[in-house]
Amino acid sequence: MESIFHDHMQEDSRNTILVLVNYDGQNLGEFRRNLAQYGAVKIRSTASGGSGGVQSLQVEVNAENYKAILDLFKKALIENAMGFDAKDECLKGNPNQMNIMAMYSDLDLDTNDTETEYQVAMEQLLWFVTSHINHIGLGDYEDIPVNIIFNRDLLMNELDIIESCQKSIGILSDKTIVENHPWVDDPQAEFERLKEQKEDEIKDIDSYKDAFPLDGGSDEE
Repeated sequence: MESIFHDHMQEDSRNTILVLVNYDGQNLGEFRRNLAQYGAVKIRSTASGGSGGVQSLQVEVNAENYKAILDLFKKALIENAMGFDAKDECLKGNPNQMNIMAMYSDLDLDTNDTETEYQVAMEQLLWFVTSHINHIGLGDYEDIPVNIIFNRDLLMNELDIIESCQKSIGILSDKTIVENHPWVDDPQAEFERLKEQKEDEIKDIDSYKDAFPLDGGSDEE
């Protein structure tokens, strides 16, 4: 489609017709050759006063038609392939989390199907692994349950999520809020850091508790 568009934007026999009047040449092949080689055309005037000339009848190519068709093809390809359009208009500016989730909906459905197929394949693979371990005498792990977890990456609006976490203080537990914070990769390690931070703050407060006596008086008489 793009190749045809570029061809039509150029001057060729399919969209430009040259009209010759009193051309000074032998045939049309010579005319085309001179035009391509020298960029000029020789014309002549007749004895009766008729003047020669070259005119062109050009077929206008509307570029908007090609753009519209290409956009339709692109959207149809992304939709039918359950893909993601990284140049979607909804991503411009500051998209909220709902817009991002809507754009990822088709891709998420495709991911669900892929995960289901891989779950079955991994279960079949685990059967061979446990059978091999049992065969070489390292133990029987056939009845031990195994959970296969697939992690997914998704674009997110961190500002919206952080604001939601702040508004959830007092409604949800601190553990739930920390686990859903976009900057936290390891919730347990983050809780350890918070615990150390609180202990350091308590030590700083304790170091100043004897600096200002509560009675304000003196023990000397």
